[in-house]
Amino acid sequence: MLNGCLKADELLELTGYDRLADLRRSFDAQGIRYHLGKGGKPWTTIDLINAAAGLAPANSEAERPLGPDDV
Repeated sequence: MLNGCLKADELLELTGYDRLADLRRSFDAQGIRYHLGKGGKPWTTIDLINAAAGLAPANSEAERPLGPDDV
């Protein structure tokens, strides 16, 4: 895990799924937001998983404070 990001191989190990399609289907059913990397491999963050579980509010880009890199 890098900076709270979980890559496809980590997600497969954590969930017990063997196929990426099954992992993505499960995330869709649970409302877990994810992004697709090279080769269609999903990745997500701990914050997005917690938000789907109702443990933390989901942050949108509009709610995120602007930083020096946003200029």
